[in-house]
Amino acid sequence: MSTIHTSPFRLEQFIVKDFNFTREPGETGITDIQISPSGILNNSDKTFILSLEISLKDDKETYSIDMTGYGYFEFKNMESTDSLSDYFCINAPAIIFPYIRAYISAVSALSGLKVITIPTMNLSSLQEDLRKNIFSSDEDGAKIN
Repeated sequence: MSTIHTSPFRLEQFIVKDFNFTREPGETGITDIQISPSGILNNSDKTFILSLEISLKDDKETYSIDMTGYGYFEFKNMESTDSLSDYFCINAPAIIFPYIRAYISAVSALSGLKVITIPTMNLSSLQEDLRKNIFSSDEDGAKIN
């Protein structure tokens, strides 16, 4: 019988902090997606909070969406956060992005107009920006690079 290993990193909660949606009737297509990541690391509590700020627009200005989603993660049984760097910078955005996609699709569907669906995306290009924007809540809020 094989042993099942659990990940030392897991999502505890996803919340939408801010959501602003304006829309006019008309055909929609996503022409501009901006994603700004940041994080707060707390070694004493073994928690990591990922913030993804999303901005969507189309070239016809029929809609705009600005959203901030938070993923609350915990990490256990790790001696050093250095070994968690990939979890924070690659896995965490990939874990909460489907929640963001679903939320935007659901709210846009309730508007009575065509559903806005963000395509699936490889978010690995966000890792360098996220690495630069991870702060520690343990000390003086210093950046972790």
